[in-house]
Amino acid sequence: MRKSRRGELAFFKWTKKNQAVMSNAEIESITKNLEISYADFQSEPSQKNKNNMLNSMLKICQFYAQEGDYKSFEKIFISVRNLEGLTFSEEISKLLAECFFKLTAAARNMIFQQPEILDGLFTLMIDLKMKTPCREYVCLYKSVHKFRKPWKGYLDFCRWWNMENFMDEDYVIEAGSKMSLAESALIFFTKRVINSSFDEDFAKLALTFIRKKIKYNLSVYSNYYIAKLLLRLKFNNEQIRSVLRPFIKEKPLKPWGWHLMSKTFYVSNNFNEKYACLLLALNVGKDFKEEILNGIYLDLALMFKDLNKFGNAKFFFEIYFRIKKKYKHKIPEFIIKIARENWYQSVISERPNTSFDYKEVCREIYRQIRNIDSVMMDEVSQKLENDFHETIQWSSNWYETMEE
Repeated sequence: MRKSRRGELAFFKWTKKNQAVMSNAEIESITKNLEISYADFQSEPSQKNKNNMLNSMLKICQFYAQEGDYKSFEKIFISVRNLEGLTFSEEISKLLAECFFKLTAAARNMIFQQPEILDGLFTLMIDLKMKTPCREYVCLYKSVHKFRKPWKGYLDFCRWWNMENFMDEDYVIEAGSKMSLAESALIFFTKRVINSSFDEDFAKLALTFIRKKIKYNLSVYSNYYIAKLLLRLKFNNEQIRSVLRPFIKEKPLKPWGWHLMSKTFYVSNNFNEKYACLLLALNVGKDFKEEILNGIYLDLALMFKDLNKFGNAKFFFEIYFRIKKKYKHKIPEFIIKIARENWYQSVISERPNTSFDYKEVCREIYRQIRNIDSVMMDEVSQKLENDFHETIQWSSNWYETMEE
């Protein structure tokens, strides 16, 4: 319970009475008080009238939040926000942040069906002002975390909210969870950033992620996503492998670990290593849904195409197209163009040789990778920090080239 004091905060104390379900008469009374205090503030914007109006606003917002009535909540919030000369203090902002958390929890099912509801709520959250980090500011993030998959605006929200604002307690893993709230947020934000067009988020996020990994000893899943960021930043391949190694060690049967490892080798001078990693990824992923493995088939197809082994390339392209068609997934334009080229139209599909001991090649790759430690993580972090602007520039150029 917050400490009460005279003045503004005395009006906004979160009491048990506020949390209880209100009767229709109580709602009508609070609504009437809000209308009166609203008119009073418009005619005379004194501190007393402001306090009376915000008191009524907060009570009714608390009620609508508990009911999950986002439309009424938005209407009340906007009508008060638009008053000339009115801003929300830090204390009121914190209480309203709690309202957002309660609102999205109560309206959970509706928001999952219509995630665009969060677009409107996000525009309201921006008006809240408070010093960060603080528990109430984390409440704002918690308001949208459960909807991170369906909500298209999640990436913009995270950029505004800033992933640096999690508190120490947010890195603690709760009972029954695989990872902490903060680590889960960093991982999903990374997924969205990696799938977006290149900008400064890559270098900034990599630096933030590595610092948090060092400080809080995050799970091996963080190693995987840090490695993905460093790969997009065109970092040193040996360092990327070292960052990825703990994930491979703890999760050797996850195909995406070996798939990512394959991307640290080049066809021109590390064909066997690259090919072995891709084959092992398919092997350990044989019990996964085939659509999850389709990126591996595509990389195999592109690899053989680069080697001018067009029959082998077509073999994997055909698997790729079949899976895309089966699950009705969109095919990238540059892949469609490849399928229209003369070589693809004329060559006969040919199964490639897979008889070599690719598992032993992967074991040797693993044995040769330098163990990741805090010293190396510090080295990577320092390089990102020292070469920040240079890293952004040449990584952006590389990304644009790849897109072409």
